[in-house]
Amino acid sequence: MTALAPTGIVPKPPATFPTYVTDLPVGAVLWRIHAASLAGATFNPGFGFSRFAPIGPVRKRVPTAYAAEEFEAAVYETIFHDLDPAQPFKTYPLSKLADVRCSVLRVAAPLVLRSFLAPDLMKLGVARNQLIDTLSREFPDTRRWSAALHRKDTVTQGMVWESRAYPSSLAMMFFGDRVPPGALSVVSTVRIDSDPSLAMRFKALADRSGVTLIV
Repeated sequence: MTALAPTGIVPKPPATFPTYVTDLPVGAVLWRIHAASLAGATFNPGFGFSRFAPIGPVRKRVPTAYAAEEFEAAVYETIFHDLDPAQPFKTYPLSKLADVRCSVLRVAAPLVLRSFLAPDLMKLGVARNQLIDTLSREFPDTRRWSAALHRKDTVTQGMVWESRAYPSSLAMMFFGDRVPPGALSVVSTVRIDSDPSLAMRFKALADRSGVTLIV
């Protein structure tokens, strides 16, 4: 299937990012859902196709890691990310949970993130639906923003925004070449379907969003 071309609704990134910077304090707890092949605090070396990654040319990719404030947001930002809300019958094969792990991370050193929350987007003259709420066909253009941030804003170690599908929680992405070693420590890493508590929370999210879990 041929990928759909971007529509052009994502504006070009600004020359500078004069918006709010937020600090992640030591002790902050984050949730990360990641490929089973990666350790909990290991950055993605540049694989995949997401809103803000990969960044850079193939041989010089910036390592990145997504995380969220809450387990629920992490699920919607990863596992349920590509489900079409307009589809009357939404399914997710439980067998695919074998391919991912859920890690709880604790911030061990202060981290500085550039904010892309709605008030900060307003300062840049951009609406959420032009950057955060866009569909995957726009990802080639939204990735220009993270690439520009990494290139032009050397004081920050990543970016933060309100989760598209779970807006009561923050989602974030870290630049692996800016985060000091050990700044994100792993509290735990488990398979979601092997942890009774997380499996129950995962099923509750599927029920809430009308997603049928299939074997």
